[in-house]
Amino acid sequence: MPELRRGRLKIFLGATPGAGKTFAMLREAHQLRDRGHDVVVGYVETYNRPRTVELIAGLEVIPRVRVTYRGTVLEEMDLDAVLRRRPELALVDELAHTNVPGVRHEKRWQDVEDLRAAGIDVITTVNVQHVESVKDLVEHVTGIVVRETVPDKELDGADEIQFIDITPEALRKRMRHGNIYARDKVETALANFFRPQNLSALRQIGLRLVADSMARSRQVLASPEDVLVAVSGDSSSEDLIRRGARLARRLGGTCIVVTVRMDGADVAGIDGLRELSTELGASFAVLGGTNVASAVIQAARDAMAEHVVVGETVRSSRWSRLRPSSVDRIIDGLPDSDVHVIARLVQ
Repeated sequence: MPELRRGRLKIFLGATPGAGKTFAMLREAHQLRDRGHDVVVGYVETYNRPRTVELIAGLEVIPRVRVTYRGTVLEEMDLDAVLRRRPELALVDELAHTNVPGVRHEKRWQDVEDLRAAGIDVITTVNVQHVESVKDLVEHVTGIVVRETVPDKELDGADEIQFIDITPEALRKRMRHGNIYARDKVETALANFFRPQNLSALRQIGLRLVADSMARSRQVLASPEDVLVAVSGDSSSEDLIRRGARLARRLGGTCIVVTVRMDGADVAGIDGLRELSTELGASFAVLGGTNVASAVIQAARDAMAEHVVVGETVRSSRWSRLRPSSVDRIIDGLPDSDVHVIARLVQ
């Protein structure tokens, strides 16, 4: 019996909400259907936008499953129904979506993985701000907390990524016309997330994501370079991990995150940092030792890491933070590695 082909994945990556990624996905679905392909809608969120609603017409829609959660009936994609239907291609909107408890998977990207494993091609959508490795950049730029993310491995594993872009001016015009949000929400949105400088920054982040992901999938990078990230467990550790993961992706190498536990002391937040590292495709290690700098230097040498990412704290009231003197010793001790020193902001 021939081995089942893994389904292909195409991602419409939106520079911002409202850029038109769902519209583009549905328009392509109609073109494929007209050419004789078997296409179904697994899940598409229209937000009652007229042009999006119009494009649903004429496509086969798999009914959603209804789940009661905390007294409210919510709808999710019926993964089992799509698998039973076994189309050639399924449309699955909002890849970073968190499913209601009670369905098979916690995240929609996991549903997509099941469809691909069954040999079903998938076209999906996600916005730049929901990609895990740039979560910190987006939050810093926009000041908005990102609640849902999708692992970067989904972008790296895609067969095609199409970047859906729109100029800040055009997007803000669309919003004022009521094409994205209800009119009573438009002015608040324009004054916050949808400020011109935010939209420009998101476009730049998105373009870099596409370039990095496609470079990795096509193996056009030269010799890979590995990255070691040293974290202390304080509030800046997650940002350091994301920065190191982005650097490793850009260089085509691996990323290892380390933290030092001295004198048998516990390191706060270990589980959360390990989980984030795994989500970003990095390994995680807790090092023993009596000196932070020495432990980091030895780990970098053992891993033969070409790049080391460390944080430089303004305040140094706790042993778990890398003091400037420790950073200096790391730089001196790793003359053959590029040491990236990231300044930490005082809260």
